[in-house]
Amino acid sequence: MLPEPIPAQQAAHVALRLGRLMLANGADTSHVVSAVTSFAERLGCRVRLFVGLEGLILTLEDDEGFSTRLGPAIAGTAVNMGALGALGELRSRDIADGDDLAAIDRALDDIEHRGSDYPRWLVALGMGVTAASLARLFGAAWPVVGVAVLVGIVTQGLRQSLAAAATNPVAGAGLAAFGGALVGLLAMRAFPGLSPTLCLVAAGMILVPGVPLLNGVRDTLGSHVGTGLGRLMLAAVTVLAITLGLFLSASLMDDALPVNGAPPLLATSEDLLFSALAGAGYALLFNVPARAAWVCVICGMAGHGLRTGLEHLGVELSLACLIGAFVAALIGRIFAGRFRVPAVTFAFPGIVAMIPGSYAFRAGIGGLAIMKAGAAASPILIAETLGLIVTVAVVTAALGVGLCLALAAPLPAALGGPSNQEGAPR
Repeated sequence: MLPEPIPAQQAAHVALRLGRLMLANGADTSHVVSAVTSFAERLGCRVRLFVGLEGLILTLEDDEGFSTRLGPAIAGTAVNMGALGALGELRSRDIADGDDLAAIDRALDDIEHRGSDYPRWLVALGMGVTAASLARLFGAAWPVVGVAVLVGIVTQGLRQSLAAAATNPVAGAGLAAFGGALVGLLAMRAFPGLSPTLCLVAAGMILVPGVPLLNGVRDTLGSHVGTGLGRLMLAAVTVLAITLGLFLSASLMDDALPVNGAPPLLATSEDLLFSALAGAGYALLFNVPARAAWVCVICGMAGHGLRTGLEHLGVELSLACLIGAFVAALIGRIFAGRFRVPAVTFAFPGIVAMIPGSYAFRAGIGGLAIMKAGAAASPILIAETLGLIVTVAVVTAALGVGLCLALAAPLPAALGGPSNQEGAPR
């Protein structure tokens, strides 16, 4: 119990700000609801929280009845683990009176205006390395991998500039994909015998809203279906915008992006190396504190490396992805409690390279080609496009199921059980 009662409206204001900042910085709906509810209970308030993509609605219950408060609109979502860690520390502060709560409110101001702890050039360089690593994981030749470094840097630089100009996130993703792909196609003119497809796919992959996508799958499979479907729809529209940007750049440069062709398997040792590099790049992008960045590397190696090893043993793609996602998410969950952040932000570097991005972009390119050809579209093109769409759906579902199983598996508190999870009451 608090020594002095805190006005309910002040408590609701701070609780809503806390939830909005958690959602805007990459937390999934379950963590937001749990964190806000437990925080309000510490203040002596009984609340119910509704989470939507546009904002949060908090209902206060007291002896006089109910009152509802609508939070500010959410302009957009990103992934900032530094901010999520700071929010976790704020929630655990001792609160004796209204002055302590006002101090938390001021600290929320600092977090809201806090950017990345890493310089923009370092994040762009990290995304260049990540794009190159993804290209290699997709089976690209070494010259294509080299060009992918440049493409990743340019793509991330464009994304940063467009975000600073308050560009719509969906439009920004499409424009960044177009600009990065254009640079990649120009650079690939130096290697006329090689296809630029994997270079462009890697550029598109670093733009895919992977954490919102995985959060959407988790919400949909859980008790937040409406929010989950909204996240999935937004992610799908963003992927379509990225695909359109790649397609337009290829059309402008008179390059054809093929629909067929499956990525080859790397040796497991090489796969582990490039999975680790991709995980390190995502640690920079997600503003993971330096003390925790190694967890992203471990998750990256565990998830994709295990999937590749299983495929070498003859395991089917979707099952291998499910097992890889389960292991990566389980490792992420174990360390998430220690660093007070949602497990999915650690798990994503281990899952991102398994997201069927090359299949999704090729399916999008096939769809655009069918649209362009109309009734003259060949049966082979239609069949390949439909096959890619089914592969994307099945593999994405497998990743989501693996993630959810890992996050729902019973574990002791010392290894990430309920009392050691982000948002759980302490």
